[in-house]
Amino acid sequence: MTLRTSIRQGCLIVEMPPEVDIGNAELLRRDLRSLCGTLFSPSSPDGVAAVVVDWAAAPFLTMAGVAVLEDLRQQAGEQGIAVRVVVSRRWPRAVLRIVGLTGVLAVHDSVEQALTVGGPSSEGRGRPELGKSS
Repeated sequence: MTLRTSIRQGCLIVEMPPEVDIGNAELLRRDLRSLCGTLFSPSSPDGVAAVVVDWAAAPFLTMAGVAVLEDLRQQAGEQGIAVRVVVSRRWPRAVLRIVGLTGVLAVHDSVEQALTVGGPSSEGRGRPELGKSS
């Protein structure tokens, strides 16, 4: 699987497939780890300040997708990189809220919004608290 990526305004933008499930989650996790391992390196000429995960096309988020997102958040947090998520539909937002990720990730309606609106200084680096609502 090839993820579509770009770098804009110092942010890595990763366009996620509409469906992440048990069948493709591990491959996506490996692809993201590989990509981020390269771009998060201090010696990378394309070093990034934030990762924008574009999941606007997702009609829903599975727990496999949430696990991939949490893995990325942890990896990015270790490098001081913020993670911002783009979800524009009601159900994916509800899933992120239920699992507590809206308390530690900046959630936006569009990539443009994610690029222009900064989150809190701890954005993408905290530990989610289950049941925490936004």
